Amino acid sequence: MWGFFIFGIFQNITYICFMSEVDYNKLRLDVLEKMIHTRGIECKMRKDEMIKMLRLDDEGKYEPPMKETTYIKDGNGFIVGIDIKNKNHLIQIGNLMIKKEARNLHRYCDDRLQYWSTQKLI
Repeated sequence: MWGFFIFGIFQNITYICFMSEVDYNKLRLDVLEKMIHTRGIECKMRKDEMIKMLRLDDEGKYEPPMKETTYIKDGNGFIVGIDIKNKNHLIQIGNLMIKKEARNLHRYCDDRLQYWSTQKLI
């Protein structure tokens, strides 16, 4: 019994891994969810949305969403965490650094660069 159960699991994984063109419509919802989590894709957990994101990932067109800028109150200012893909906020913090109203903390955590600033970004 266990041999058949394990064979069934591996058969499904082999089906996913060795097909050149995967038909996501034929896969069960739990298999789609596992594929979403293993690839690190963020999306709504509806079947059509998961299929759309998996196809984008197969084509190399999926880009994870940009994280929002975080602000932590610190003394007279804020510790500002900026996602490295957020070009607008990086330019703003660069201008504040030129005016000496912000400084780089030389920290990178949670996919964000951290700065200290006297004000919040626009």
